Amino acid sequence: MKVGILGYARSGKTTIFNALTGAHAAVGAYGSREANVAVIKVPDERVDKLSEIHHPKKKTYAEFEFLDIAPNETAGEQKALDSSALVGLKNADALVHVIRAFENEAVMHPHGKVNPLRDAADMDDELKLSDLIILEKKIERMEKENKKDLEYELIRRCHAHIEGGAPLRTLDLAPREVAALTGYTFLSIKPMMLVANYGEDGIGKADPAGLQAYAKENHLTLIELCGAMEMEVSQLPEEEQAEFRESLGLGEESRIRFIQAAYDMLGLMSFLTAGAPEVRAWTIKKNTHAVDAAGVIHSDLSRGFIRAEVVAYKDFMEAGSMAKAKEHGKVRLEGKDYVVQDGDIMLIRFNV
Repeated sequence: MKVGILGYARSGKTTIFNALTGAHAAVGAYGSREANVAVIKVPDERVDKLSEIHHPKKKTYAEFEFLDIAPNETAGEQKALDSSALVGLKNADALVHVIRAFENEAVMHPHGKVNPLRDAADMDDELKLSDLIILEKKIERMEKENKKDLEYELIRRCHAHIEGGAPLRTLDLAPREVAALTGYTFLSIKPMMLVANYGEDGIGKADPAGLQAYAKENHLTLIELCGAMEMEVSQLPEEEQAEFRESLGLGEESRIRFIQAAYDMLGLMSFLTAGAPEVRAWTIKKNTHAVDAAGVIHSDLSRGFIRAEVVAYKDFMEAGSMAKAKEHGKVRLEGKDYVVQDGDIMLIRFNV
């Protein structure tokens, strides 16, 4: 999964990037035009436990790729997105808007005053404007060609929705309509998380940035954290981090909270494959059928799918091995239309 991190100047988005990834990207490097990129592995105790049983040559966790969008040059400091940033966000599966909710007189906000609600609304306006330009060009082209079909009607609906002041993520669309819009790479339709970046004085407070109502109304996921402290902790040796977090009252690790929120926002889950060569977690959408899950592993498995041997992770661990799980009647044979469940351990039978 690719996640694009965006935000206004001096919002602390690179600080958040470092906190989530453990990277050491330079903060405040406004002259840089290079986006920061990092990949994190999704912690999964199930992969660890299965590896203790199978002793595989390789164990592979699910991954998130983070893209910290470079500061803008041409849009001016009061804009977050220039043409380069917009291009960088097109291929992201989800967006993360880091919103400044901390006061620091030495670090001036580009709008002069810290106002999280204003910044949240302004960013949505930038995303909507980007989509509106695409929609208007498409409508003009289709009308010129007199192509007033179902796609045209859908595009007109999208245009009217944004003109009414709402992002596309709040438009009620059927699955086939969502699929029809995929090629347009609209930004305001992408799932988006707000990360409220507050100061030390916000630790332990409920809704310190005052964003909960806005997030709910605009179909946004919201998490709140103290970016500076989280980054500081992330740079410590792993064995020291838990104790330091507890002493600061930071609660659960920000990376874990972020991943859990992102999985919920995107409707994701993981199934597992386990054996001597490799133990691996595979990320799929909830309600994915077995044949499509097989295709995530390799297209041949989907094309030649026969059946899947499936056992729930909990049942496997209670049995201690696949052979024992079969003896206890916990291993099932499932067909193409089986809806894969989170934590299913699967062995795909196929013939190509």
